[in-house]
Amino acid sequence: MQPEQGKSNLERALAGEYKFNFKALFNRSQSLYKANLMTFLKSTGLLMLIGLGSTLVLMSVLKVDPSSVESMQSSPAGMLDIIMLIIMSPLLAGFRMLGVKLTADKPADATELGKYFSLTLALVTLNLLTSLLIQLGFMLLILPGVYVYLVTQFAVVLLAERRAGVIQSIILSAKVVNQYLMPFLLLLLLFVLLFTLVFLTMGLAILWVGPLYTLVLGQLYNDLFAVQSEEAPATSPSQDSVLDA
Repeated sequence: MQPEQGKSNLERALAGEYKFNFKALFNRSQSLYKANLMTFLKSTGLLMLIGLGSTLVLMSVLKVDPSSVESMQSSPAGMLDIIMLIIMSPLLAGFRMLGVKLTADKPADATELGKYFSLTLALVTLNLLTSLLIQLGFMLLILPGVYVYLVTQFAVVLLAERRAGVIQSIILSAKVVNQYLMPFLLLLLLFVLLFTLVFLTMGLAILWVGPLYTLVLGQLYNDLFAVQSEEAPATSPSQDSVLDA
């Protein structure tokens, strides 16, 4: 079915009109990865360095022993989780936005990681809320947890790119993904298989799998959530009504 002229990607996505093409998604993502190899090596390496370095420093300061079950269930361990969430949330949002911008043919580099610290409170709140919902879902026979993970995976980008509210980002992400649950489930399974390479290569494969993941989701974000179509003006009332949903 031909998309109605003047409708935005978001409106077409909400109407269930988007057609997944996994081969095209992965081929373009791989091409963009090769074209921006140094950018992704720098950004992925920086994320790993900050994440691992911060964890080791905080474990030493808070006296958390990872080999002790009692220590990992203590208050200092909980404090470690909270501090790491505060540190990593804006950085990971920047990594996701790197994929969004590159797949939209916009200039972006490793400095994208540091552009979202002003949204730290909102990003931490969003991540805490979605993590809680996912954990509750996994307590209810696993499948609800998988569902919550699937439908909320664009919430961070909606918050970072549009400055949407926490709840609004979750709701809009869920509305769109609900139209395409089976394709997104298949995509999740494909990346679960790819992430096994990370363990098999002692972490080295994350330099490829991580960027590929953010590029595929970045392209899907642009395909599904772009508000302004080529034919429609930016101030279209129908587009504003979609964002207010």
